[in-house]
Parts: sequence; structure tokens; C-alpha cells
Amino acid sequence: MYKIKRTISCIVVFVLTASLLCSCGNKNKSEEYAAMYGSTIGGLEDDELFAIIETNASSPVLLVTSQFYDDGSGNQAALWCNVYYAIDGEVKNAGMIESLGTAYPVSYDKTGIYAASGHGMQRFEIDGKTGTIVLAEGIYEQFDENGNAAYTLEKGGKTEVLTEEAYYKAFEKYSEAAVVNFTYGASGT
Repeated sequence: MYKIKRTISCIVVFVLTASLLCSCGNKNKSEEYAAMYGSTIGGLEDDELFAIIETNASSPVLLVTSQFYDDGSGNQAALWCNVYYAIDGEVKNAGMIESLGTAYPVSYDKTGIYAASGHGMQRFEIDGKTGTIVLAEGIYEQFDENGNAAYTLEKGGKTEVLTEEAYYKAFEKYSEAAVVNFTYGASGT
């Protein structure tokens, strides 16, 4: 059984490297991704999908989920994912990110990884020293007992009150971010 699993892991690493070479067109990035995450990806369970994304972290970030859905735009999107990050020569589980509702899939841009709901948005970054995810900013809509909305921003350990306009403007960051497209191995399905 060990030889079969090892053979499959080697094949996965080879296929990952080949697929990244073909899809990225950048040999150096493909080699970097395979060197960083190939063995981690090779060890995923049959029902787990992954994505490698680039954010403001100093290295690419590996996202893994076992639950996905078609977002209607051609993406295999997810509401939650585990975040892995290579630091000090080791791939560490940096934490989990979760959105609330299929209208708010996990997304990313060059500033971080996003989760959202109908009443808030969070942007996470990788802490380069610890390799864990940290909340960089969060915006929230809350209602009092009379149904009046209040809007807040949490950033840098501080909370400030926002206007409704500022809340929606901040939420645009999530709306403009790319939906993470998870895939099984090299097949992309």
C-alpha cells in the first residue's frame, strides 16, 4: 500500500508541475509552486480540491477545500477553505477562512483573501513571521432592536464607525476580488 501511495504522490507532483508549466507559461513559478506545495497536494484526500494564489504574502498561498459549487461563472468556488503557507521550509496550516452563503465565495486579490456575508466582509493576510492568517480588516453591518443599521470597520486593532456609503465602498473590494477557482490535480475538474 505504501508503494502505491508513494507512486500516486509522485505522479501527482509530476502532473502538477506539468500542468502549472502549461497553464502559467512561467517555468520558474511552476517549479516554485511544485517545490513548495507538491508533496502537500500529493497528500490530499480524494475529495479535496486546491488552488494556489498570489496575494500580498511573500510566497504563494495554498487553499484547500472539500466542498465546492459551480458559481455560475465557470469557477469551482467554495464557502470555506483551509489556508496553507510555506514558511521556514515547512508547509503549515495557517488557519481556515469561511464565507456565509453561496453569494459570497472565498475570493482574493493582491491585498489578501476575502470572506463575506450579507452583513460583512473580512480581508485576511498571511503573517510573514508566524505563517498564520490574520484579520487585516473587517467591515460589519449591525442592526439595533428598532432595525436601524450601524456600520463599523475593524482594522489594526481599532474599530471605527462608518457611514452607509463608506461601508458599501469598502465592500467593493470584495466585489472586485477574483473568486478562488478550486481544482482537482491537473485535470482542472
